[in-house]
Amino acid sequence: MSAAARSRDVTAAVLGLWLVALSFLSAGDMGGRQPRGRVSVLASWTGAEGDAFRRMLNTFTQRTGIRVDYQGTTALREVLRSEVEAETPPDIAVLPSPGEVAGYADAGDMVRLDRTIPERTLQQYGPLWKPTLRGGGAVYGVAIKADLKSIVWHDRNRRPSALPALAADGRQWCVGMGGDATAGWPGTDWIEDILLQQQGKNVYQAWATGGLPWTDRRVTRAWRAWGSLFGTDTARTALITDFREAGGKLFGPNPPCALEHQGSFIRGGYARPADADFAFSAGLIPETDARSTVREVSGDFATMFRDTPQARQLIRYLASADAQQGWAENTAEAHTRPFSANSTVPLDAQGDDGVARRIARALKNSGALCLDASDAMPTRMRLAFQRAVLAYLSDTRKDPIGLLRILEKVRKSLRADRGQPWLSRVCG
Repeated sequence: MSAAARSRDVTAAVLGLWLVALSFLSAGDMGGRQPRGRVSVLASWTGAEGDAFRRMLNTFTQRTGIRVDYQGTTALREVLRSEVEAETPPDIAVLPSPGEVAGYADAGDMVRLDRTIPERTLQQYGPLWKPTLRGGGAVYGVAIKADLKSIVWHDRNRRPSALPALAADGRQWCVGMGGDATAGWPGTDWIEDILLQQQGKNVYQAWATGGLPWTDRRVTRAWRAWGSLFGTDTARTALITDFREAGGKLFGPNPPCALEHQGSFIRGGYARPADADFAFSAGLIPETDARSTVREVSGDFATMFRDTPQARQLIRYLASADAQQGWAENTAEAHTRPFSANSTVPLDAQGDDGVARRIARALKNSGALCLDASDAMPTRMRLAFQRAVLAYLSDTRKDPIGLLRILEKVRKSLRADRGQPWLSRVCG
């Protein structure tokens, strides 16, 4: 054999070895499985949260051989809307509000989940974690992540007995309304929680599902109670402060504010999460009874836009207790773990974090929970609510009744529009 021929044989052998090696490397994240199709997922989690979610998706790939194309974006609503309108939606999207789930489901853009997720799995979720449209029992979204909202954060070194006096002083609240395109939503949380703690579940649910006028005296009372808490300086500071920055002022030797009314997710944004503790908001926010045990919550709902075998496998996996427990346990040690709405996920999923375990325990009491009202409302109602909050904070000396009359016009318009669905219930 000539030298040239031997050289060609050696080159071919080396290339063959490289191809074999590359095939093993490419299958490494699937545990040696051959690819068995792909599935696309869109959600809002980026950064450390996105990394933790990807690890859960990688476990799915290792078990099934199905590759997952994950896109995390803080502009989820805009991205999803454009993709749906272009008729190129993701297979699965995780939406941060049940109201959006209702809108897409009513428009016929979504696939029913109660025909894909086993009934025994769906039974592990309370009714508010698998919301249905008014007049129907079909399930289009299941909460794969949950957060507790009726809480007030403070430095763990503060005595609980000191909190009521601090709460009565509007200057002691760390408040930020900024939130990019959704500015104002922290204010909607305040008003929702005040109404829930003042009036209870029945009144709250009637309002959140479009059955109670915004001008009702009980809704008006909640707005006035919130407005009476803040002085002009605090209100104006809130308008120019991003919600992600407000709570950073809680800690340190001479903090300018002592309390933050914010959901459980915010703890992950604190520089030192271990320094943060919480108390339930009842009795601390204006004109509420400390004996109240009802809590406001929020969820991230897994939905399916394209019915493929791969999407069906993944949606069943995402809803399972096994996946959600693994998601929490495999979150990097330096970061807070996600909370589950699945009743069978054990408290052990939160490790030895006592604060997180208290939150997880509260989320299991589904009979005393109500979904975030603005999240449950049609998009136009929610956006009008957010704008009204900002307008009210610009001058809390004015009575809010004028703003509430405007919101009531929006509610009546949406109630008359069959293309704007409301949820049938928001409380467990």
